[in-house]
Amino acid sequence: MRNNSTPATETTPPSPGGGLPEGLRARYADTLGEAHARAQAEGLRLRVPVGVAMDRVVRAVLDDAATSGANPSPATLAAYRRDHARLWAAGVTPLDVATTRAHFDRLRSASRFIEAQEIARLRSLAEAARKAKDATAMRDYTRQAFERATVFRALYLDADRPTWAHKAAALRASGQRPASKSKRKAGRHAPTPDQLLVALASQPKRCARVELLACVFAVFGVRPAELVRGVVLDTTPNGLRLAVAGAKVDAVRGQPLRVLEVDTTRRGLSALAVSLLRAHVEETGGDLSATPADIVAVRRAMREIQPGLSPYAFRHARASDAKATQGRAGAAAWLGHSNDRTQSHYGHARSARGTVTVKAATATRTVRQSKTLPTTLAQRFAKVAARLVERLPENRPEPAPPVRRPRLRW
Repeated sequence: MRNNSTPATETTPPSPGGGLPEGLRARYADTLGEAHARAQAEGLRLRVPVGVAMDRVVRAVLDDAATSGANPSPATLAAYRRDHARLWAAGVTPLDVATTRAHFDRLRSASRFIEAQEIARLRSLAEAARKAKDATAMRDYTRQAFERATVFRALYLDADRPTWAHKAAALRASGQRPASKSKRKAGRHAPTPDQLLVALASQPKRCARVELLACVFAVFGVRPAELVRGVVLDTTPNGLRLAVAGAKVDAVRGQPLRVLEVDTTRRGLSALAVSLLRAHVEETGGDLSATPADIVAVRRAMREIQPGLSPYAFRHARASDAKATQGRAGAAAWLGHSNDRTQSHYGHARSARGTVTVKAATATRTVRQSKTLPTTLAQRFAKVAARLVERLPENRPEPAPPVRRPRLRW
């Protein structure tokens, strides 16, 4: 993009504002000053206007940013825009506000993707201004894109870019520990379904619908998106059966439909929650669905009971129960996975507390076995035991008799 109206010898400093928040502009003032100086020198070296040198930097940054290959869905893109807007309005970086590694990764992905789009948009506006022969707008858009590209490179592309390891090390050095937001950890300490129901009933002005939906999460551990799509409850002689249409399904992954069955346990574990769901089946026939507003209300109610508690915390808790009783294929079917490896991210068999009796899980697709799935502790013990048995004297093979070679006579 030619920028013939900005000579290479121009030394006017960039005007304040320039699209960058004041917080980021102040923090990266030295980096921006060096970038402007390099652009001036590059313009003089190549005998081109400084705007052309700036545009080359912008194009290089956009080319590097495009190598990530990110292709978020519309819902993810909307979430990215919300996260980026909050960071931009506050003039902070993802590392400034992140509390955990996962939180940092999410904010970094959001900010990087949307900021690259914004830089490309500014460059397109500069090109449109050039074609319209609006030199002032062209210079302003080019400078804004250049400055944002400079900060973008420092935050996301440079070898010494800030990472979560830097913040974690600083927190450890100061004697602090990052607050954990692990859903797996929350699942290990999650209340039983009955305890959840009693806690919800004690919350003032809590509607019965929230209690009903929360019990579905606590007993079956389904995804929130699956409850929004709708589930079907049915009673069994001693428990409940739930039919679920999978939320993360394509031609290869996920289970289009699965049926989960539980048996009630004693009062204080899941007997009260299962009784509530059985009463709903008798009254309405078993069809149940939630709205996005319902999911927000359930999450808010769970957080009031215990910090970090959420529907996904109960998903981890029920995954632990399924792993302890159903094996890999059964646990995969319970979670809605088409292979037996994805479950490695959910719960632990040793964390199962038996608050819900996971009886059976059937799915429409056969669960694929993965050779790369780590072996369980029982399997490792079995291998060690087999090797020890082989070393017993009675199991050692008898040595072969020595081969007697005939003596040669000359």
